[in-house]
Amino acid sequence: MGQQRVLSSKFNMSVGFLPAVIAILLSGFASQDISVYAGAATGIAASLHSYFRKGAYIPQIILYATTTMLTLLAVIGIFTADYCSDLLFPLMIEGCCLLVPFLIFLNRKRFLRRYQCKSSECCKQFYAQGAEAAIVSSRVILLFGFLHFLGLFAAYLLNSPADSATGLFLLRITPPAVFIAGMLFNQFGILYFNRMMQHTIFLPIVNIRGDVTGKIQAADVVNRRRDFIVPVVRIAVASHGMLFLRPRPQCSNYDANKTDLLMEDYLIYGETLEQCVQRILKKNVPESWKKHLCFNLKYHYENQQTNRLVYLFLLDVEDDSALCDSNFRGAKLWTLSQIEQNLGMNYFSECFEYEYEHLKGIIYTREKYKES
Repeated sequence: MGQQRVLSSKFNMSVGFLPAVIAILLSGFASQDISVYAGAATGIAASLHSYFRKGAYIPQIILYATTTMLTLLAVIGIFTADYCSDLLFPLMIEGCCLLVPFLIFLNRKRFLRRYQCKSSECCKQFYAQGAEAAIVSSRVILLFGFLHFLGLFAAYLLNSPADSATGLFLLRITPPAVFIAGMLFNQFGILYFNRMMQHTIFLPIVNIRGDVTGKIQAADVVNRRRDFIVPVVRIAVASHGMLFLRPRPQCSNYDANKTDLLMEDYLIYGETLEQCVQRILKKNVPESWKKHLCFNLKYHYENQQTNRLVYLFLLDVEDDSALCDSNFRGAKLWTLSQIEQNLGMNYFSECFEYEYEHLKGIIYTREKYKES
């Protein structure tokens, strides 16, 4: 609870260059045709597996592009023999496979918008995430490709022979190393991201019925509090027909310093309503109080400061001496008549004023039941 599911390695789009790595490595032991056929066959098999596998579909954009390039080279090889020297074959594969990442990087905004629209139209998950991952992988692989190009350019200026140790390193070893480095770099990035996310709290985004439609970082709610509906649990504490109220914290981003209910907190993403209530009570009140808790009301509330789906609970306490606790600094019991004298005077929080009539009816009903 509170810890986020790790980002899957499926989002390491650089793995899509693996067919190209296979083709380059095989070229050192087999003919160009066989190397290209093997790489294309590997790419086709991996593409079919990613498309038809069970679970959420994540478009492996880099894999599809690499497979397409190798398939085209395989078709060209049928009609044209020896279209590239053996020494330059790895460099040719690298250049062809880097063409699509280069185009993705140049048109990244349009590319991302296209997949975001496709995500909403097709009702399939992860299209936009797959597009973002493809853009990240494109940046990384182009960086390593650029460094390789600088090495080749420097060797050209120094008139280094192609068959020298430097030339063989740049033409035969570096091309597959570029792709492998891209895979490893992206995987380390995913691992680092997952470690960071373990300490990040997310809140669920819900509709007015309470159905979860997404999530948002808790730190972002302050800046985007009106863009989404987030669920909030509020717990009122009553004792002998009175309500226990206290001022909201000065640092609160909603109705700071105004008098409000005793307890309130956000529902955390992945947390059930019951778990959230237990967390709030464990933090604030004794264990024995929990048996007097009941759910009262769910409502949607929106104004200039907040957009929330509120779950309202009422906790009835017989022994009000337990309320004299340092955790409840500034809090006190209010009679219903005292509350009514201050309603509409900008003294209470807006949510409390909205909830008051409902809480008043429940308290009256409970007190009459006790008297009888």
